[in-house]
Amino acid sequence: MTLNNTFNLVCTKKDEDFVLIFRFVIGGWLSIITCILGLLGNTFSIIVLANKRMRTLSTNVYLIALAVANLLWLILFFIFYAIRFTIIIPHFISKTQNNLYNNYDEIFYQLSPYIIPLMNTLELCITCYTVAVSADRYLHVFMGLNAAHYCTVRNSLRIILLLTIFSIIFIIPYWFKFRVVKQIDIQNRTHHEVLNKFIVVYIIPFVILIFMSILTARGLTQYYDEHRRLLSTSIRQMAMLKMNLVYYRRHYHVTIMLIAVVLLFLVCRIPIFINQIYEVQYSVREKYISPSTLDFQCQIQPIFYTFASFMQTLNSIGNLVIYLLCCQNCRETSKYLLKTLLTYTYCEVLF
Repeated sequence: MTLNNTFNLVCTKKDEDFVLIFRFVIGGWLSIITCILGLLGNTFSIIVLANKRMRTLSTNVYLIALAVANLLWLILFFIFYAIRFTIIIPHFISKTQNNLYNNYDEIFYQLSPYIIPLMNTLELCITCYTVAVSADRYLHVFMGLNAAHYCTVRNSLRIILLLTIFSIIFIIPYWFKFRVVKQIDIQNRTHHEVLNKFIVVYIIPFVILIFMSILTARGLTQYYDEHRRLLSTSIRQMAMLKMNLVYYRRHYHVTIMLIAVVLLFLVCRIPIFINQIYEVQYSVREKYISPSTLDFQCQIQPIFYTFASFMQTLNSIGNLVIYLLCCQNCRETSKYLLKTLLTYTYCEVLF
């Protein structure tokens, strides 16, 4: 079994079996569990956030788009990766063949030129929507009441549409990459990956998210400063400060929730970012494979890549937990919908 097609690495059977078992457990069964939880969680998030009590806030419109993109990505990952690992890896280990394995693997390779670019498009959409919702919270915190003129539901839908179009256009070259086989120079391919994937997909969004999260957190501290100032201001100034404080109090928990969502995104996406950096640097740095590099490529790198992919599934299921922990309105809406569902189910059973 070759783990790196670029340099035709030949790994020992011990290394191969260890990697296969790790992928079978983490990339297979654990990923299946997280995918199922993520599918249920994102579906529930969409239902809650789309409720009339929640969808009037521009932030929640971005979160609906984020949940939809996560849901679609999880469906593809569940079918073409998690389930595939649980089916084919036991046959690699036991060296047996059967029709189920052959047919499933053949279907995967036939559809991979469509599935991989589609998943890349959804990943870019998830990144763009996360940046957009972070910017939305930044405006709410620093513009206060004036943000209502810009952070509207209609503007949110327009931005989501533009970001989706951008993601589709940006990934178009990758569709041709999987359809047209070309002999290209490694340096040119690596430069293309660095320029497009690293700068646009990873570096710029990560820097923006970190920068905006820091500024938004600083804005929250100003809320407490305003509260202290209220105690020592004149009656004329007090009315205006009260209006601002009511606004900040209303958006305080939503802002905390969004900071947590951004931090979860960064923590779960950094491993795949590190893996991409290594793959590009490795393809340029070495054409001769040293024994130490062979050991790394045969064991550590494929294990780390499997772990990075698993972390992406965790990111997709963690958002709902954050919503319920940090947002009181989300908890109340969830309770209301569950109560309505249970009442309806109870009535159906009785009658």
